[in-house]
Amino acid sequence: MIRTALAAVLAAVLAAFVAAPAGAADMYAGVRFGQARYNTTGMAKPPTAIGVLGGYTVSPNLAVEAEYTDLGNTGSSRATAMGVSALAFYPGDLPFSLFAKLSYSSSTWKVLNQVQYNSSFTHGLGGQYDINQLMSVRFSWDRYLVGNQVAISVDMLSVAGMVRF
Repeated sequence: MIRTALAAVLAAVLAAFVAAPAGAADMYAGVRFGQARYNTTGMAKPPTAIGVLGGYTVSPNLAVEAEYTDLGNTGSSRATAMGVSALAFYPGDLPFSLFAKLSYSSSTWKVLNQVQYNSSFTHGLGGQYDINQLMSVRFSWDRYLVGNQVAISVDMLSVAGMVRF
């Protein structure tokens, strides 16, 4: 089911890219890959995490974006998160920039035949390199909270490829 939803989102992003006017370049979409590190004991290997994101560049120093992230399967649990974010870039007009991210995220954590939900503010830091006017690469660290009885933090280290349209 998650793969079907991910394929639908990617198809919608590609359709929007094809239909976008040539000079817009304020909207962007991307795919991120990385590792999720759960702040809990007993985990041998951090799971692979994957996500999709889409955003709008308000100014060279500010962007807003929405994202869906699958924080991986730990064997006994699986977590996903959806959120909206504001990103502040410094310096925003150079090919390489640093950013801080503040998000409001809703997470779902399926563990031992039960589902737990959490909605909270999250944050992240990273750097972005603009390869050209249409393509960028982003390296980031993001912290998510999962679980509703005892919230557990999940740190995601990722690299993302993005296309502007």
